[in-house]
This record gives sequence, structure tokens and C-alpha cells, in this order.
Amino acid sequence: MKRFSVPRLFRSLYARIAFIYLTSLVIMSLAAAWVAVAQFDQLGREWLQRSQLDLAQQLATVMQEPLTHGANSAQAQAAAERIFNINPSVTLYAVDLDGKVVAAWSTRDCGEGAVIETAPIRQILSETPMLPVYATMPCAGGENVFSAAHVTFGADQQPGYLLVSLEANAHLTMVGMWQTSSIMRSMLFAGAGALVLSAGAGLLLFALMTRRFSQLTHAVQRFAQGDYRKRIPADIDDEIGQAGRAFNDMAATIEAQLEALRVNDSQRRELIANLSHDFRTPLTSVQGYAQQLRQAPDLSDTRSQKMVESILSNVDRLARLANQLSQLSRFDVSDRPLAVEAFSLTELAYDIVGKFQPHADATGVALSVDSSIGLQQITADLELIDRAITNLVDNALSATGEGGAVTIELRAHDAGIEVSVIDTGVGLSSEEITLVVQRFYRTEGSRSRGEGSGLGLSIVTEILARHRSRLELTSRPGKGTRARFVLNDVIDTV
Repeated sequence: MKRFSVPRLFRSLYARIAFIYLTSLVIMSLAAAWVAVAQFDQLGREWLQRSQLDLAQQLATVMQEPLTHGANSAQAQAAAERIFNINPSVTLYAVDLDGKVVAAWSTRDCGEGAVIETAPIRQILSETPMLPVYATMPCAGGENVFSAAHVTFGADQQPGYLLVSLEANAHLTMVGMWQTSSIMRSMLFAGAGALVLSAGAGLLLFALMTRRFSQLTHAVQRFAQGDYRKRIPADIDDEIGQAGRAFNDMAATIEAQLEALRVNDSQRRELIANLSHDFRTPLTSVQGYAQQLRQAPDLSDTRSQKMVESILSNVDRLARLANQLSQLSRFDVSDRPLAVEAFSLTELAYDIVGKFQPHADATGVALSVDSSIGLQQITADLELIDRAITNLVDNALSATGEGGAVTIELRAHDAGIEVSVIDTGVGLSSEEITLVVQRFYRTEGSRSRGEGSGLGLSIVTEILARHRSRLELTSRPGKGTRARFVLNDVIDTV
């Protein structure tokens, strides 16, 4: 299954929860601040309109008499200027019943001829207006709160409205309110403080919550690394506690099964060792009697000699099988610590050649060592590496006929020392290469000759696995075989 790449910062559950929480908190705080500022602005405009609701009626008493001379009369302009001298922030509009501005008095020339919606005017003149009420004022260029009163203008007493725009400028921005409003500044400081406290409290609570997840993860990792006695505290009856109890039950079951497997494996090894030992005694006796029969003076006919040779051959094969079973029971102990020591592979190779030299000479096979590493040493289990190379040489000699050659080759490698056992024997097919490392598998040639037990390469594979190495075989039928592995942890002691 494809694994998605996650940035290192967000690999922990706590980091992801904290990021989502802080992001959500900041977004919600900004939204709340925006709403608060907007409402604060609206509240201020409502208060302004409510406090000045009767202002238009008061100004109408001043403007009514001049308006009888006409909305654009000099008398109306003079009255408006007197009002500006008292309150220069207001803007006055004379509006007919259709909302058309027939006159506008402001600090700048604007508004006359424009149309203002009459619905807000009628709403604010009702008995119980719902404030704030906004109308688009031509001189302000946007919606403003206002005050309104009924007036008449002209000689014909044309009915209309006197509107007073209560905002000379557009409402303040948030920055403007921050600069001019102590209340807004206090609110922003309080909001920032609440945001920091909420973030800190949330992160602390999430840390306490995810700590139990971390304990669960740590316990599972320790269990996966081989600490089968690791358990999780599961006192709290929640989802994490339930998962912890389920893990503890599973771990107890697996530990019991592993212990049963260890007991069975120990009994199996003991049985194999006992059987191989029990085999040796009668086999030694039979072998001794067969050798005496072969040397007896009255056993001269060819048929009897062949029978004795067959007995000796099979006894020798059974003895080797018993010996390899004994080795298997000793080496097949995965929990036995390695007896690590420093030694020279070159010296070990020559010792192994010395053990097999008589057999090689008898079968006409050239046995040699080709080393380019001198006395360079490694740290490994000497007994196990000796057994691995011995088994490889034994197999190579068995597969090589008269006139052939078997070579132990030692070369320096980036990961340590490369060990190869090369023969010029019968070789292996591509199908057999993957099978020969299995226990009790014998090649076609071994079966036809009645040789081998199928345990040699299996033992080599397990020994190399203990040393974090692996056996590699390259072979072609009739062209020989190369068995290769690399040992690391090299120590230069030349």
C-alpha cells in the first residue's frame, strides 16, 4: 500500500490536532472580531441616531419660515448657514414627497436633483421606528443615519421633508476605531488575551489527551521490537482504555503462544540431539563389524565385497546425517547469543582446507585458498562461521569430480569481507538454486548417488541470518557453482 508523505512537523497526532485547533481558533477569533467591530460600529450609529432623532424637528422650526420663500431662496440659505456655524458636521436636504432633493445645504455643492428613497423616511417618522434606519445621502456617497421632519416650502406650501444627515464622513474603519476608541482598544486587548489563554489551555488539554495515545503507540512499537512483556495501563474506561485492554489481552495470548513454541522448539531440538546420539552408537558398532568383515580372509568373493562396501557406504551416510542433525539442533537456536570474537578469515580458510585436503587428494580435486585480504579480521561467531564454510566446501567437493577444483576466495567488500566457495562441478539448474537452501532438499545428482541429507545449506543459511548476511548462489549446469556471502563488522588489525 502506498504511504503518503507527511511533513515531519505533522507526523505526530498531537501536532496535527494542535495545528487544526490553532487554525480554527484563529479563524473563529478573526470572524468574531470582524462581527464585533461591525456591531460596535452599528451600535455607535444607532446611538447617534437615537440621540439626534428629534434634531430635524428642532431645525425645522428654524428653517420653516425661510422655506416659505422657496427651498432655494436666500432666506433658506442664510438659515442653513447659521445652523452650519453651530454644527458644521450636519448636511440638510429639502426633499419632496417623491424623494427628489429640491435643495441641499452642505459645506460643498452636492445633492440637488438627486433622489432619496422615501421608505426609510416614512419608517423613521413612524411612532416606533426600529433603529438604526439608513438612507443613501447624495453628499455622503453611502448609507447614513439621519433625522427627518415634515416641512413645507414655497408660496404654495408644497409638502415635503427636511432631512438631516448625521454623519459628515463615512463611518470609521477598524484601524480608525483602534486609533480613536479606547473601548475598541480595550476590547481588542481583551480578545487577544482570551485567544492566547484559550490556545494555551487547549494545547495543554490536547497534550494530556494524546499522551495516552503516545503510550499506546510506544507499547505497540516495543512489542513489535520483541518486548513481549510490555503492557499498557488501561485504568480509564474510554476508547483508549478499551484499546489498551484489547492490546494487553492480545499481547498475553501471543506471549503464551510464543512460550509454548519455545518449549516445543526446545523439546524438538532435544529430541533431534537424542536421536542423533542414539543413532551414533549402533551405527558405530555396525560400521566396525562391517570393516572387520571386509578385512576377513575368508571374504574374498566379489559379491560379498560389494555387499560389505554397500553396508559401509550407507552406514557412513547415516552417520553423517546423524552428525548434521546434531549440528542442526545446536545451531538452530535463534535466541542463543552469538559468541563473538575477532579472528582472521584467511587463517580459518586454510584450517578448513587442511581438514578436507586428504579427501580432496583421494578424489583428485584441487582444493585451495585465494585470499587478497591478508590477516584482516572480523568480529563474528567463529564456531558458526567455521561450520558455514565447512558445509559449503563439503557440498562443493561432493559436486566436483576428479580433475576439478574447489577454491575458497576471500575479497574486500564495501560492506565487509566477501567469502566465496567456487567449484567446477556439475552445477545447478535455475529451479534448483531456489530449492537447495530448504531443509532436506537434495539435488537430483545427490539423490541418484545416494549422498547428502539436504541439511548442509539450510544450516549455512541460518548461520548467516544470525550474522545479518545471506547466501547467494550462482550456477549453471556443467559449469560449476559459486556460493557467496558478505560478513560485516570488519576490524583492521594488520
